[in-house]
Amino acid sequence: MDNLLSELQAILHQQIELHGALGDELEQEAARDGELDSNALIGLQIRKNRAARGLRELERRRLALVRTLAAEWAEPAEALTLRRIIPRAGELGPTLQACHAQLVERVERVRHLARVTSGNAQARLKAVDATLAVIGEAIRLHPTYSDAGRLHKVTPTLKVTSA
Repeated sequence: MDNLLSELQAILHQQIELHGALGDELEQEAARDGELDSNALIGLQIRKNRAARGLRELERRRLALVRTLAAEWAEPAEALTLRRIIPRAGELGPTLQACHAQLVERVERVRHLARVTSGNAQARLKAVDATLAVIGEAIRLHPTYSDAGRLHKVTPTLKVTSA
């Protein structure tokens, strides 16, 4: 039993570290919003994906461990949460409680930063869409080529309202 709880503690520590790393990447992305070149952005995405894959694997292992604990304690695995495990963990209880608190804090940080970076990305996409709309309107109002395929000699000008 103690081995299972120690293994649970180790998994929780790894989850805390990976959530922290993911939060750091999201924080960097939010702080450097719009400044990252394509290589830096791709590298950032790779690191975020790596952290997310690691978290999925750790969560898979944690759930398998909880199923094993549930079988030993003759409880349904779905009902066995960390909050229910902590009081039964003996001397590891306070450590697991601290892990739980840290994990909740890190997950909330990641969620907040993900909302910030998502909002920033959506704002940039709207700006790009608006710019493309202005360009499209300019092309429609002032075509570069005639219907016969000849280049117009008149320099196009934009109406104040279209810009």
